[in-house]
Amino acid sequence: MKIVVYWPSAPKEALDILVEGLSRYGEVLLARSFEEALSFVVDAEVFVGGVFNEVLRVGSKLRFFHVVYAGVDGLDLELARSKGVLVASAKGVNSFYVAELALALMLALVKKVTFYDRMAKQGVFPRYDWSYSMDTLRGKKVVILGYGGIGRELAKLLKPLGARVVGVRRSARERRDDYADEIVPVEELERVVEGADFLVVAAPLTRETRGLVGERLLRKLRRGAYVVNVSRGHVVEEQALAKLVEEGWLEGVGLDVWWVYPWEDSTAYSKLGINRNEKVIATPHRGGFVREAFIDIAKFIVENVGRYARGETPLNLVDYEKGY
Repeated sequence: MKIVVYWPSAPKEALDILVEGLSRYGEVLLARSFEEALSFVVDAEVFVGGVFNEVLRVGSKLRFFHVVYAGVDGLDLELARSKGVLVASAKGVNSFYVAELALALMLALVKKVTFYDRMAKQGVFPRYDWSYSMDTLRGKKVVILGYGGIGRELAKLLKPLGARVVGVRRSARERRDDYADEIVPVEELERVVEGADFLVVAAPLTRETRGLVGERLLRKLRRGAYVVNVSRGHVVEEQALAKLVEEGWLEGVGLDVWWVYPWEDSTAYSKLGINRNEKVIATPHRGGFVREAFIDIAKFIVENVGRYARGETPLNLVDYEKGY
């Protein structure tokens, strides 16, 4: 079996794990450029790497496409299905690291870390009155849209802080677990968001979730609430979010994911400049960009390709209809 690996952002430790582990199942070719990856994959059975439709097009013998990320939005799943290619993702493997960033953004918002940091750098020491107070997560109602791997890890982190967590997922067989006070299906999203202090977006980008968080939904949050997005930018309507931040309906926003990326357009982050608003704490899509996360993903992929090689059903197979 010929296996092609193209993961240019991976640290050496992760690539070493992949090459050594996958060598048990066949010939492993580690591509050093995209052009080299395309030349290798022409007659390869397995590809490990990012979301590249060109790989699907040229891989005439391709049967298993393992994405190194959690999201597969952008991959032509209809093409994969028509060619009989199984697609698997690394969904859930880096959930803790992304949840950790979500918590960091939440704490930075309620504690006004960046606001006070700017004041300190300007030499300003604010007076002690309630216009310069901090907030807390204790007792706050936090709605997590997308109660999967990331959502559950975040709920686990929030539990000792005393927040009240409501998880929202595609379907809710269980109405609560060890970390969420309530778990509801997405049909109940508007009900549970009413009066909430935080909305954390951790849902995958699909046809159903694109633009799901719009002005109508955001206005159901209490005035002065916070929004954090660590999934995909387009789950949230950019114009609606910008409007509610500008008018002060939202006290603060934490964003690690965006509507525009530099390889798509010269106006990175947001065409509306949301990233420049002082109420917005912005990070450049780094939630899963953690060395330990890449190593965990490499180990998972080795195990999953092993399942494929043995004729077993791989984990995290993407549903062509659902898109994740």
